[in-house]
Amino acid sequence: MRTPLALSSIALATALASTTVSAQDFAVRAGFANVNPKSDNGTLAGAAASIDSDSQAILGASYFFDNGVELTFDMPVSKFEHTVTLAGLGQVVTLKHQPISLGANWHFLGGDEGGFSPYAGLGYNWTSLSDVRGINALAGAPVDVDDSNGLTAAFGADFLASDRWFIRGEARWIDFDSEATLAGAGIGTANVDPWVYSLQAGLRF
Repeated sequence: MRTPLALSSIALATALASTTVSAQDFAVRAGFANVNPKSDNGTLAGAAASIDSDSQAILGASYFFDNGVELTFDMPVSKFEHTVTLAGLGQVVTLKHQPISLGANWHFLGGDEGGFSPYAGLGYNWTSLSDVRGINALAGAPVDVDDSNGLTAAFGADFLASDRWFIRGEARWIDFDSEATLAGAGIGTANVDPWVYSLQAGLRF
């Protein structure tokens, strides 16, 4: 259903990468991220759902171009873990997910202006969900949720400590919706749509 969005973000990244520029730097990044789902996560089995947040270590890689364009790859070191709560039933499901993002950022000051480089970006995210387990009122119930894919939008800045080292702070929104089933029957869509807040250290080569 969100395939056009995914294709649009891939097309944008390809178009930016194909501009006539020379490559500047490759970089690797590591840090921590907090996945914070939006407050209204939809209705499941007729009850309002809410999903808690979680923090994990993350890794990333970047390729910078001289015109301020950066291609990015980001993923967690280990899977994020969440608990789903339904109104009137309490905590009913635990699950894990692993979001992997590809994107393109534009550093609109050129990449290293005065040691501070803000950016905005678009990309594509694929999230695999696993270890879905019913607990409490749904203990032992055959609960499942689908994987998700969709558009991402990022806003952040790099703080350059030297020619090679930098610190990155970022807020990334992910279009993340997942169909849920109970005993094979659909019970609704979990509208996660989280903001992912991260702080990373990066090294350019």
